[in-house]
Order: sequence, then C-alpha cells, then structure tokens
Amino acid sequence: MTTSHPLSLAEELVLITLDDETGKLISSAKPYALDIGIAASLIMELTLKGRIDTDPDRLFVVSTAPTNHPMLDALLDEIAAEKNTLSTAAWLTRLAKQGERLIDEVVQGLVERGILKTVEKRLLWVFKTRVYPPSSGIEEREVRARVMQLLNSDDIPEPRDALIVGLLRATDLMNYLLSASEQERLQARIDHIANLEEINRALSKAVHDAWEAIINSVPVIRIC
Repeated sequence: MTTSHPLSLAEELVLITLDDETGKLISSAKPYALDIGIAASLIMELTLKGRIDTDPDRLFVVSTAPTNHPMLDALLDEIAAEKNTLSTAAWLTRLAKQGERLIDEVVQGLVERGILKTVEKRLLWVFKTRVYPPSSGIEEREVRARVMQLLNSDDIPEPRDALIVGLLRATDLMNYLLSASEQERLQARIDHIANLEEINRALSKAVHDAWEAIINSVPVIRIC
C-alpha cells in the first residue's frame, strides 16, 4: 500500500530512470552513472537531514540521531563507525561499488510502498528475470513533470528539486528526461538551478573524482 511519506531523492532518481514500458532501469551510456547517482542521493539526504556535513577534505557526522529510514540509518552508522577520515569522493566511491545492492534496496522500498510492482518474466523462455513496472505511474509521472516544469520556467526551485536537477547533471542522467537538443537549449537553466544549492556544488567534483576512481579500479581485459 502506498504511504503518504514523501519520496526520497534516491527513490525519485530510480523513478526517473525507470522505463515504464519494460519495467527495467534504463542502462546509461556512461557506466556506473546510476550507482554513483544513488550513492550521491543518499549522502545528499543525510546532509539535508542534518546528520552529516562535508568540507573539501572530509565527510563527517554531525548527529547520529536516527532518521527512521533504514537505508539512511545504515549508512549513517557506517560513516560514524569509520575510524579513518575519508573525503566525500571516497565515500561516493565506496557506496557506488555497492550500487547494485543499493539500487535493489531502493526498488524494493518502492515495491513495499505500492509504487512499483514485481513481475517475473522469462528470458528466452528459460531464465526468469524480474521487472518493476509502476503500479499506477502517478508518482513517476509527477516526478518527471515536476522537473520538466521547473526546467522550462523561471520558477524558483524548492531545495529538493534543485538537488534532483544537480544529481541528473552531475551523473549525466539528464538524457532520461531530455533529448540532446533539449539539453542544449536548457543547459543554462540546468546549470543555474543546480548551482543554487551548496550541496550540488560541493558534490559535483566529488562525483567526478569517484567516477574516475571506479573506472580506474575496473580490470582491463586484454584480447591478444
């Protein structure tokens, strides 16, 4: 059953990147884009809730008070338990490497709330695969419509909306909403909205650094 709790940034990001016809998350042209996006959304959410903060060199805990959100509380406990001082980019890299698990947790949370449903299909009539079409599509359409309305207007965005725009820009996931020509037309507006929030500005370089760290850690397969 759908609850009245507002969607988290991670949940909104998943809904934006969901193909409502197939019920699958659309693969990005850039590897690990959604993994890093989910990681960044969790860090943003903890920052918004006043549990963590960042500076150019480190990410640190401000409060260990529970958020009553299982994923966020698990991450907060992990950050609080870490004995070494780690930068935001290092935390993004660590979390993004767990991207498949984190994405599954977000999807399952949406299923439990009745926003997505689980459907099993057979691949090549033999192998089972799960897809997650929207139950009604209302939440997905609302998220997409809200962002599109914001991009195509001069409205002052709510902080969370500015953060979603910043996430989509930083992780190159804006193409789920806009064609190449639309992105070019709206790029100045996208940059303006994203740059309104300090969290977006702080995470932008960290996302880039995490991306490089993950790509460089993947073994290169050489064909002789």
